[in-house]
Amino acid sequence: MRNQTKFALSLLTLALSSSMAAAQEDNTGFTAKADTTIGYDDNIYRVTDELANSDNFLTVAPVLNMAGGVGKQRFELAYDGEYTKFSDSEDADYYDHNFQARAIFDHTLRFGSRFEVGYSKEHEDPGSINRIQLNITEYNKYNQNYFLAGLTYGQASSIGQIAFNYRRTDRDYYTNDLDFLDFVNDQITGRFTYRIAPKTRIYLEAVISDIDYDPPEGFTEIDNKYKRYKAGLSWDFTNKLSGDVNVGYQDRNYEVDGLQDISGLAYDGNITWSMNTYTKLVAEAKRESVDSSLEDTGGFLRTSYSLSLQHELTELLKLNADLGYGKDEFVFNQNRQDKRLAYQLGLEYEVLRFLSVSANYMHQERDSTLATAEFDANVISLIATFTLED
Repeated sequence: MRNQTKFALSLLTLALSSSMAAAQEDNTGFTAKADTTIGYDDNIYRVTDELANSDNFLTVAPVLNMAGGVGKQRFELAYDGEYTKFSDSEDADYYDHNFQARAIFDHTLRFGSRFEVGYSKEHEDPGSINRIQLNITEYNKYNQNYFLAGLTYGQASSIGQIAFNYRRTDRDYYTNDLDFLDFVNDQITGRFTYRIAPKTRIYLEAVISDIDYDPPEGFTEIDNKYKRYKAGLSWDFTNKLSGDVNVGYQDRNYEVDGLQDISGLAYDGNITWSMNTYTKLVAEAKRESVDSSLEDTGGFLRTSYSLSLQHELTELLKLNADLGYGKDEFVFNQNRQDKRLAYQLGLEYEVLRFLSVSANYMHQERDSTLATAEFDANVISLIATFTLED
């Protein structure tokens, strides 16, 4: 059920998202983590109250990371999964998998390269998209694979560094007749970073994406080119205040004349304040354009803000509180605007060095000028987390 609430938690804090974070750049060895969750969700498909379907669920979510190296060359393998079984709604069961492999090479003191490949089989949180699916009995599911190749000039510790990446992503939906959303995205990223202080850097970045959809006959192709230009600042002041903030310009240009293009301000940032040794506050903000999941329509603007608080009540007991707000503005439909609210409160207790237990409550809602797009959802869960480090 962790992935079911992923969009809500992305409003709350990126720090809660699962990826390859367990394998840090300076660590080698093997780490393993597994969350076992039992819970209750009163609106599993994120639909209006009249159609809401509630159910109990069991989720097992393993995360495996292995990192090593030969000389200055680094290699990483990672897997995270999410297997959820519902008590009554068998069609809602899902088994997500995400595999990643990464190799980082230092060819000389100045030149380096990196390569990544990945494969995912995942479900889509219906509360995270703008498509209204009132009568679904199964989540939207897709297969996705990607390949990334990158080249750097300068080390991460250098005063300046230039990096170029190429990434190709291929996504294919296989449930709920969503073939018109299948796409291939070819993306090129260029970034220049300059150190202005020991732990402070400024950077310029350009992202250019060519997104090619492959809809069945009768559907409008929403192929588009997306460009994003950023100027940013990252810093870490004595481990008390750290952050990464950028602002810039975005432009999403559709090939079909009838689809409205999107351009204007874009920003993305996060700030972490370690108030003391036992309290940490994280603030985030993001504004971006997103392709619509509706047939024959273009994109929309999504703006989100979040606050996350972590506080150690004792050495073994931790309080987690999160709050997020988001707004979706539909340029293709001036009569619809969605506002999202999510909040979460949880307690985590460390039973043993490798075992912790948590109790969480999360609320997620969407208010809209379109009545059929509104929903409220409440999730109560108990989680046991096992951690193994080599």
